[in-house]
Amino acid sequence: MIGPFRLYQIILIIVAIITLLFIYHRLRNKKTTPATFALWIIAWIVILFFAFKPNVSDPLAGLFGIGRGIDLLLIGGLLLSLYMNFRLYIKFDDLNQQINELVRALAIRDELILDDEEDE
Repeated sequence: MIGPFRLYQIILIIVAIITLLFIYHRLRNKKTTPATFALWIIAWIVILFFAFKPNVSDPLAGLFGIGRGIDLLLIGGLLLSLYMNFRLYIKFDDLNQQINELVRALAIRDELILDDEEDE
């Protein structure tokens, strides 16, 4: 424990600030939308809230039959991460299929152009 804060809380604050600065930079460069920026702000506020008030999640954990609130938060975070990884996998798979279709179409087009040039 460092002063009134625990070490994990200090680390979490630093990570939150760095993450929010990064997403703000992306917003300024128009690489992300204001809605996405707002979503990240809300997510980090919730994360920081539970980091500083971990006992608040205890009653909610009891509803799910989980002993401690921190266990509920960790399980929820793990499930959210797995879901996000699955969504990314689907997106990458779709992009891979689109790239394959584009490469095939370009190869066919190039072959047709070469055949036309040879006929002339």
